[in-house]
Amino acid sequence: MQIITDSSCDLPQEIIDRLKILIVPLQIEINGEEFTDGVNLTHHQFFEKMAASPTLPKTSQPSPQSFIDVFREGLKRHSEILSIHLSSRLSGTMEGALMARNDVEGEISIFDSLSGSLGVGLQVLKACELVKEGLGKQAILERLAEYREQMRVVVYLETLENAVKGGRVSKPKEIVANLLNLKPVVHVEEGYVKILKTLRGKKKGIRMLLDEMEKKGVDYSNRIVGITHCDCLEDALALKEEIMQRFKPAEIILTTMGPVIGTHAGTGGLLVCF
Repeated sequence: MQIITDSSCDLPQEIIDRLKILIVPLQIEINGEEFTDGVNLTHHQFFEKMAASPTLPKTSQPSPQSFIDVFREGLKRHSEILSIHLSSRLSGTMEGALMARNDVEGEISIFDSLSGSLGVGLQVLKACELVKEGLGKQAILERLAEYREQMRVVVYLETLENAVKGGRVSKPKEIVANLLNLKPVVHVEEGYVKILKTLRGKKKGIRMLLDEMEKKGVDYSNRIVGITHCDCLEDALALKEEIMQRFKPAEIILTTMGPVIGTHAGTGGLLVCF
């Protein structure tokens, strides 16, 4: 079975290459310039361009032809495809995948991650693991749905600047929040992004990510934890060290957050998926 996903998954290229995962790229427009995620725009370039742009970048779902091309490539490799995508409640990517499937002959299953960034990526890794175990399509979909249900994605936001650019927060509210040093922590719930809490100061905001992991009350020794950061590697490495010491997970994947979620999180954002 060929596993396919979209560029919102934020998986490191080394993992994508090793597991032979196929990627359908999303599109980004920054200050009037159009880019293809991961093709002619790296994550680092994205954050540089976003910081210099007076307006919020715009992301759009892959073109129908992009899906069709990748599906056909997948069917050359394997007789079945499992395609896992960004939450249908955050993007039209899932809808695009479903529509493209109608134009391609072959066995193609589409799975809604109900998540973003490494929340998608870890589900892709779980699917690869289940394929390797030799499970059939139905069993893989059932196990993947269970894993999705158990997963949590929590994000610390350093700034409300992008929310202001996107029209979600008024400028006076941003000024007040900045004066009070308020830091929002959001999470993904049933495919939507919702505010969990607003705390004063970065340390408290980041500490809450660890507290949310603690609340889950599970043994992390056989689990992968994902961390993505918005151009704040030092904070991400410090968080990784604390997670290693406190929870001792089987593995931590640390990488940069891509344009799809990074547009809304803004520079300094930190996401933990567990």
